[in-house]
Amino acid sequence: MGKLKLHVLSGFLGSGKTTAIQLACMMLKKKNVNAAVITNDQGMKLVDSAFFKAQRIPLRQVVNGCFCCQFQQLETRIQSLIENTGAQTIFAESVGSCTDIVATVINPLLAYQPDAQLSFSVFADARLLYQILKSKPPVFEECVNYIFFKQIEEAGLIVVNKIDLIATEPLNELKIILDEKYPEKSFLFQNSLNEESIELWLDTLEQDAKESRLNPLSIDYDIYAAGEAQLAWIDQELQINSADNNALEEAVKLVNLIYTKIREAEYAIGHLKFILDDETKISFTASSPTGMKLEMENKKANGCKLLINARVQAKPEAVELLIRDAIKEIEKHTGNKIISTSLSAFQPGYPRPTHRMAT
Repeated sequence: MGKLKLHVLSGFLGSGKTTAIQLACMMLKKKNVNAAVITNDQGMKLVDSAFFKAQRIPLRQVVNGCFCCQFQQLETRIQSLIENTGAQTIFAESVGSCTDIVATVINPLLAYQPDAQLSFSVFADARLLYQILKSKPPVFEECVNYIFFKQIEEAGLIVVNKIDLIATEPLNELKIILDEKYPEKSFLFQNSLNEESIELWLDTLEQDAKESRLNPLSIDYDIYAAGEAQLAWIDQELQINSADNNALEEAVKLVNLIYTKIREAEYAIGHLKFILDDETKISFTASSPTGMKLEMENKKANGCKLLINARVQAKPEAVELLIRDAIKEIEKHTGNKIISTSLSAFQPGYPRPTHRMAT
């Protein structure tokens, strides 16, 4: 079967890693390559996991902590995919608030998975990268930006993603800034909905796996921890019931209202993800346009499920209250009932890696 190809991905919240992985897996499947995914989060219930399951892509999860802090769980998931799905290529997508991946994930994997062919790429939303580099206006607190810049710093390959969503002039300016600020790094400017872009990314990963150019970070864990603690983690499952068979329409209205309320409160969004009936995924980021409209086919249903993953720079209780208020507004307007079936609201704890191999 040959060597296992293990592609580790990092990148700030909302950078579009999931979209790239999904298309890559579908393309590899056409080439008769068994591709699989490991998702990762500080929480337990992941929109991205539901999304990959809906796409019938073999999946495992590392939950309740990042790869570095749950390294044994990561190893177990890799082995499970190899043994149970015949995975030849695995995409391991780290949680978006994680950094120091080389010392805590890549180097230990190289030590404990010597037969695997490893690559590492860091994703960044082109719009957010431009905004942060220009500081116009500041998006996140300084300690949150610290994580973002550390992710960029440790990358050998940086995938500047979502270039289809940024205008030509700022994109050209961004390329100049990156060349000046990071002359030693390799960049791919990518639209992850485009097969040619994904083919180039996969080819580059193949080459990078053969050329180790990874240097561990010098990192202040106190600042890193403070940055993660600025972010609220909200994972909530809802059951939306409708007497007039408009549950799906009401779910979309609720999604839009939650997003609008977060924007009005001026909370910076890392990512705001929803999945409707484990099938339809909806995403917003700090760079999503104001007044973003969502369209769905006119389907009738007397009930539906909605899973929310909100990663927002705010106190967890503030975001939880905001979502609760949005639910009450929809209920008052429609006369129907929205039931919260599970809720987890927290801030990540201090990162404590299982291993840190800096050499």
